[in-house]
Amino acid sequence: MVAGSDGRGVAGGALSIVAASGKPAFPMEEHAAWPMISRLPAMLAVNIPLCRFKVCDLLNLKCGQTIESAWAVTEDVPLKVGALQICLGEFEVIEQNMALRLTRSA
Repeated sequence: MVAGSDGRGVAGGALSIVAASGKPAFPMEEHAAWPMISRLPAMLAVNIPLCRFKVCDLLNLKCGQTIESAWAVTEDVPLKVGALQICLGEFEVIEQNMALRLTRSA
């Protein structure tokens, strides 16, 4: 599958997932309302469990601080929209930014 957009970038336009056949990978993309629906904002989330992390730890966070997690570095993390898991990915650092590379769809 290949991700593509309308040329204005993800923030400015719709992101479509296209199968190797060139057809939309999801039937909803063929729906007449898809051009409008595809532009609705969606909150993406990756949740990683933190062992022994308390409210006082949260309040004492400092810029640049590293927090240990129970997640194995070799395991892909689930990416969700609301309660729906849409894919798995792995974290990468690009210059000074954290990024999530999508590795497989759910």
